[in-house]
Amino acid sequence: MNYLLLTAIIPLALGIFFIYRRLSYSNFDNYAELNVSVLLDQNNGDFNSHYGCIIFQLPSYGEHVKEVVITGVQSSNKHIRVNAFEKLNFFLTPGKSTESAMRSIGFSISNKALLNHKGQQESVIVKGYIIDRKGEKKSYLKTSYYTLQDFSKENFVNQLGKTKGLAV
Repeated sequence: MNYLLLTAIIPLALGIFFIYRRLSYSNFDNYAELNVSVLLDQNNGDFNSHYGCIIFQLPSYGEHVKEVVITGVQSSNKHIRVNAFEKLNFFLTPGKSTESAMRSIGFSISNKALLNHKGQQESVIVKGYIIDRKGEKKSYLKTSYYTLQDFSKENFVNQLGKTKGLAV
């Protein structure tokens, strides 16, 4: 009897946990658009690792958004180690929603994992919060998909789209 009760409670508790988690995080797409590019610099490496950067771009956002803050980044590729950071802030100006805002963080990947990398699509989970013009803070959790790309000026411009006057 106890096992029957336990097998009913565990799925119910997991269901409530996932519903609560889904409701506690805002839908990021209602506030802004986030593009993620993961670029690997083949010329920047040592005996153990190669290095690159993860670029976050907000090509458009709502007029009611004052600030977008990224507090955590995690890749689905367990070999990609994101550099430690406290947070990335996008301070947004009202009326300038057509201007693109960009921030980046570094990462490293072991040479062995890079040799075995097949170039498949992977995901990065971005966690943070949005502050609107009223000062309200809304948490979000967003998944973006990427393919590990080589860092080159042409590839960088193609990945980010609207990059006018960007010095690389």
